[in-house]
Amino acid sequence: MTRFYLLTMLFTCICISVNALEIINTNGISKEYDNAGLYKHERQELKTSREKDGVVRLNNWQGFRFDVWLKEQDLGQFSNIRFESEDKYLVTLSSEEFQAMESWIVVAQDEKDFEGNSLRLIFPSLREMQWVRDLSRVVLENFKALPYPSKFMLMKPFLDSQNLLNEPKPFVNTEGWYFSEFLPQLSESKEHQVVFYSRDGLKQNLNYPYHLEGAVLEKTKEDTYNLKSPQIPGGMWLRDIVYLQCDGTALIEQSSLNSLIALHKLLGWDSNPGLSFSIHKADEVLQLGFADALAEPQVFEGALFFELK
Repeated sequence: MTRFYLLTMLFTCICISVNALEIINTNGISKEYDNAGLYKHERQELKTSREKDGVVRLNNWQGFRFDVWLKEQDLGQFSNIRFESEDKYLVTLSSEEFQAMESWIVVAQDEKDFEGNSLRLIFPSLREMQWVRDLSRVVLENFKALPYPSKFMLMKPFLDSQNLLNEPKPFVNTEGWYFSEFLPQLSESKEHQVVFYSRDGLKQNLNYPYHLEGAVLEKTKEDTYNLKSPQIPGGMWLRDIVYLQCDGTALIEQSSLNSLIALHKLLGWDSNPGLSFSIHKADEVLQLGFADALAEPQVFEGALFFELK
């Protein structure tokens, strides 16, 4: 009887933990809101229209304004807000972006409640890829600019020097490199903050090993690079990566050096009018102004690494 009681209590605790929305404020203090209680919140109607493959989908949802509700919780000011699903899907917005639009917690579609008291986060003005199913965690962060890379290396020469694997497990029909093998060459830390930037301007900020254990940087037949990770949903696998920063070291595609202009603003780097490149080659170090070097990307050919100062 005692054993059965303990197992029952353990199961109950697990269920409570899973069926609760955790919100962590900027001081790291966590508070849980029971999903069943959120289902009892006064509901409003939300209609959305989405187009996919030329077909317009109209949906009716029931829920409540999350941005209004969050403000009522008086959790303090924040600079960034991160949303996480139970399967580690992530969406991050700045405070300005979040406050400039509506966000909704929906608990039903067409008057039918979701199974298991799950929560869905919807931004009516954003694409569906930035909506979050099975919302489980919201993290409020004070903005911390990512470290300015102390060293940049060209992506292709660096990866060509690594051991390219055929069908690295658990992936099939794939060639690539395990992050566990090449990240230690970029940073000596046991845990890494890894930033990705794609050719089409998408940014992703992930942690190793939490999001990237067993992950692979895939090399395609077109010599582009994609992320594949068993730790996060396939919908978060960024494609055509042209910039990868691990802590204070960055890899960048030579053909995308101009993306450094956008990355300065996107990653919160300090910039100054006199910014210049120091390009280290085997037999010389070239000093060039920022604009001059970007206008002649061939000067980076054969670079061991380069710095921005």
